[in-house]
Amino acid sequence: MINWKEIPFVKFLLPFATGILLSIILENNHPIWYGILLSAIFIRLIFSFQKIPNHYRHLHGILAHILLFSMGYLWSFHFCELENGNHFQQHLKIENVIVGKIETAPTFGKYLKATLSTQLVGTHLDSLKNTSGNILIYLKNDSTRQLNYGDIIAFKGRIQKVEPSKNPHAFDYRKFLKFKNIHYQVFVNEPSGWQKSNINQGSFIQKNAIKIRHYFLGILKKHLTTSRELSVGNALILGYKDDIDEEVRTAYAHTGALHVLAVSGLHVGLVAWFVNILLGLVKSRTLVWRITRATILIGIVWSFALISGGSPSVLRAATMFTFLIIGLFMNRTTNIYNSLAISASILLIWNPYLLMNVSFQLSYLAITSIVYFQPKIFRALIIKNGFLRSIWNLISLSLAAQIGTLPISIYYFHSIPFFAWLSGVIVIPAATIILGSGILLLLIESLIPSLAFIPGWILYYSIWLMNEAIFLIQKFPSSVWIGVWVGIGIVILLYAMIGNIILALSTKKLKWLLPASAFLLIISLNYSFISFGDFSQKKMIIYHSYRHSIIDFFDGKNGFSFYPKEISEKNLSFSTQNNRWANGVKKVTSIHFENIKFQSENIFYQKPFIQFFDKKIVLLDDAFQFKEEVKIKVDFIIIQNNPKFKMEDISRNFIFEKIIFDTSNSQWKVEKWKTDCQKLNIQYYDIFEQGAFEVALE
Repeated sequence: MINWKEIPFVKFLLPFATGILLSIILENNHPIWYGILLSAIFIRLIFSFQKIPNHYRHLHGILAHILLFSMGYLWSFHFCELENGNHFQQHLKIENVIVGKIETAPTFGKYLKATLSTQLVGTHLDSLKNTSGNILIYLKNDSTRQLNYGDIIAFKGRIQKVEPSKNPHAFDYRKFLKFKNIHYQVFVNEPSGWQKSNINQGSFIQKNAIKIRHYFLGILKKHLTTSRELSVGNALILGYKDDIDEEVRTAYAHTGALHVLAVSGLHVGLVAWFVNILLGLVKSRTLVWRITRATILIGIVWSFALISGGSPSVLRAATMFTFLIIGLFMNRTTNIYNSLAISASILLIWNPYLLMNVSFQLSYLAITSIVYFQPKIFRALIIKNGFLRSIWNLISLSLAAQIGTLPISIYYFHSIPFFAWLSGVIVIPAATIILGSGILLLLIESLIPSLAFIPGWILYYSIWLMNEAIFLIQKFPSSVWIGVWVGIGIVILLYAMIGNIILALSTKKLKWLLPASAFLLIISLNYSFISFGDFSQKKMIIYHSYRHSIIDFFDGKNGFSFYPKEISEKNLSFSTQNNRWANGVKKVTSIHFENIKFQSENIFYQKPFIQFFDKKIVLLDDAFQFKEEVKIKVDFIIIQNNPKFKMEDISRNFIFEKIIFDTSNSQWKVEKWKTDCQKLNIQYYDIFEQGAFEVALE
C-alpha cells in the first residue's frame, strides 16, 4: 500500500492541482470558494487549540485538502491577467497607440512575431495610460531594423481578441494562447508602422541566455551542413524547433520518437551526467569541493534549461535534478515520486496554466510511468547476455513511457506508433552521443576552433544515422495507426484502467482487475456505438479556410472533398483533417472545382451544381450565366471568388433556402452582400464571421 509519509508533496499536489483544473474548466470565479477557504482556515485554527477525539482525526486531512483545493482554484483564477484591474482591455478603442516591451525572442518571416508586455496604451500620445497585459504582435518585417528580447517599441494598431477555431475539431489557437496568458493580438501591416526605442529592459539572465543560444546556433550551422541534420541538431541540443520541416516532424511523430526533438528530462539528465563525469576527474572530497561541485552542477543544469528555451519539461527536469543534486550533496536519498511532486508543485505555484501544457503533462506522465513500470517490465525477462540486456533495458524503458503517455498522446496527436519501442532503442543511445558530441563541439569551437571538426564530424553523422533509421522505421508496414480519435472521457477511462492495474500489481490482489476490465468494456462499447453511427452519417461541411473554398461531404465512412487546385496540402489538411478523423472518415475522394463532372453512388457533380442525396447545391462565381426565363430550385447557394453580380440577380433566378458566403470572397464585399440580403429578406450565412457551415442530413 501507499506510504503517504514518504511522499508528503504528492498529498499537497493532488488537491492543489485539482483546484487549478476546476478553475480552468469553469472559466469564471465563484466567490463561494473564498468562503470555503476562510471557513477551512478558521476551523483548522480551532482544531489547533482543541483536543480532537480520535474518531474525528480524519477531519484534519479533509480540511487540509479543502484548503489546498481552494488555494489552487483561487490562485488559477487570479493568475489570469484579465483579472488585473490595470489591464489594457479597459482602454480599447477602434485603434490604439501601444508602447510595450518585447517579452520573447521574435520569430522572423513575413511578419515579426513576438509577445509584447504593454506599458502604455491610449488613443493618441497625449492620452497614454499605464497598463498591464500581454499582446501577441505581428509587425511587418523591415530588414533594415532588428528587434530583440527586451526592446521597447511603440506602434499604432487595432487590438483584437484572439478568435477561436472556426472549423469543427480543429486546433484551437485561442485556447493555446489563453494558457500562455495571451488573449489579444494586433497586426501592423506597414514596415514603418512601428518604432523601436534605444532602451532595452530585458532581464540580464534571459537576454544573455538568448545571445548565447544564437551564438551556439551559429556554431551548429557551421558544422551541420544539411538542412535536415541542422534542424534536428538545433532541436535536440538547443531546443530550437523553428526550422524542422513537416516531413521530419511527421517521421519522428509516426515512430514515437518526437519527444527526442523536444529538450526534456532525458536531455537535462544527460547534460548533468556528462558534466558530473568531468567534475569527477577532480579527486577531492573536501566540503568546499563538494559544495562547489553541487553548485556547478546546478548552475549548468539551469543554464542549459534557459539556453534551450525553458520549456515546461526542461523546467520540471531542472527543478527535479536540483533537489536530487542537493540530496546527493547531503548524502540523503530522496523518494523520486516526492521529488516529482515537489518540482510540479513549484512550477504550478509559479504558473498554474502549466497544468494544461501538453509538454508538462507528457513529461510528468512519462517519468512517473518509467519509474513504476520499467523495473517490472525489465524483470519480466531474465537475459544473461550483457549487450542483449542493455537492449532489453532500452525497450523496457520505452514501453514503460508508452504506458503512461499513450492515452493522452492519442487524445492530442490522434495516432498510435506501433514501433515506438524500436525507435526508443535507437534514439536514446543516439541522443546520448549527439548531446555529448554537441556539447564538446560548442566548447571546443569556443576554445580551440582548429579541433572542432572532430566532434563536428561525430555530431553530423550521428544525427544523419538517427534520421535515416527513423525514416526507415516509418516505412515499415503498419508502423503507425493514424486518425485515432478519442474524447477526454475515454482518456479518463484509460487512466482509470491503468490505475487499477497498478493497484493489482502493488497489492497483488486480482480483484482490482475487475474494474479495469469493466473500464475496457465501456471503452469498447463506446467505440462500437460511435463506429455504427459513423456508418450511417450524411453530412455537408463548408470549411473556414482563408481565401479558399473547401467543401466536404460525408457518406458513412467515405468522404468527398471539393476544393481548388491551387490550395496547398498543408492548408487543406489544417482545415479538414481533424474533422474527418473525428467523424470516422477513412477514405476521401478529391474533386477539384475546375472539374466539369463527377459521379458516385450518392453524390453527383455537374459544374456548378452538386446533388448529395436529396440536397441540391449550386456554386456561384463569375463564370455562372444567369438566364432570366429560368428559375432554379436548390437548397443552398454558395458564393465563391468575389463574383460581380448582385443579390437581386440571385433572387430572380433561384428558389433557395440559404445563401452561404465562403472565405474565398473579400470581407468588404460580403458585408455589402449581407446588407442587400437583409433588404431582400434573404437568409444568409457568413463563414468568415460565423465559422464552418455544417448540415447533417436526416
